[in-house]
Amino acid sequence: MKNKLERYEFNKNSSFIIQDGKPLFSKTKGRWSIIFKNNNPIHLELGCGNGEYTISNSKNYPNCNFIGIDIKGSRLWKGAKYLEKNNVKNALFLRIQIENILDFFDENEVKEIIISFPDPRPKKRDIKKRLTNVKFLDLYHKIILNGGKLMLKTDDKDLFDYSIDQIKDSKFKLLNYSDNVYSSQEFEYIKDVKTKYEKKFLDQGKTIKFYECLK
Repeated sequence: MKNKLERYEFNKNSSFIIQDGKPLFSKTKGRWSIIFKNNNPIHLELGCGNGEYTISNSKNYPNCNFIGIDIKGSRLWKGAKYLEKNNVKNALFLRIQIENILDFFDENEVKEIIISFPDPRPKKRDIKKRLTNVKFLDLYHKIILNGGKLMLKTDDKDLFDYSIDQIKDSKFKLLNYSDNVYSSQEFEYIKDVKTKYEKKFLDQGKTIKFYECLK
């Protein structure tokens, strides 16, 4: 209980987490260049968990701004602690439900979105809650700028096949995909970061699927 309360207090006071109850929470839309104090491209990680992908890319690409999005404060705590300890200038976390993303980003404000190992939601009643469902794709399409990309990494074949079909029903153009990204000579840029879950899946002998789409 003590650790839970400490995490709650940290998240409430941390400048690296934007969440309900903080002054910036309702003032981000169209203002990310002011928040980051630069006009660098914005990259989002949806369902970011501890923010491993967001943190690694903030180090690898210092001229881009990275925002990890998740609703679970207990997950964001770890990533935000790292950002604070290392005084990272080009990364933040946003604690929201992803279906509300249009309240926090303007049209054409984001360069890239990656959905990294999302919950596959295998139950039939939950399929429409998948982050790659076309209703979510329509939201992403609005905030991604022309020429920007949407990407997915997953180990789940059913989710991947479903997601490819959903892209065909969306406004995005499917650029490229792989059923086994690590057996491909392409996609070197997406192999730079391996999250805890990805390493676990690879250790289990699972293949990693990937697609990239263009607006």
